[in-house]
Amino acid sequence: MKKMKYGSAVCVVSVSDQCVFLSQVPCEYENDVMAYAAERYFANCKELCRECTDRSVRYRLAAGREERQHDFTNMAPAALMELPGKWVRVSGEINSAGVMIRKIELLKEHPKAADV
Repeated sequence: MKKMKYGSAVCVVSVSDQCVFLSQVPCEYENDVMAYAAERYFANCKELCRECTDRSVRYRLAAGREERQHDFTNMAPAALMELPGKWVRVSGEINSAGVMIRKIELLKEHPKAADV
């Protein structure tokens, strides 16, 4: 679990206990190493940090309403997370507590490249 801070707002990025790890490339890393890389990427990427923190704070301030959440999918070059493969797809949800990562996939190539 890592804290993301943007301005004066803070939220938490964490990986679910039931997180799914998929790989299209040979990978010798343990699941906890991939989880740590994804948490670190979210906490250090300024644009993601700003968007996720802003949305999480808005959900926190919407008290009295039902629990809100937003599902997301993010693609990033694997080199930025220091993981094998060409691309990493991270899926999860943003809620009032922060970001919960539910799925991490290591990909050989960008999915749009396969369509061409």
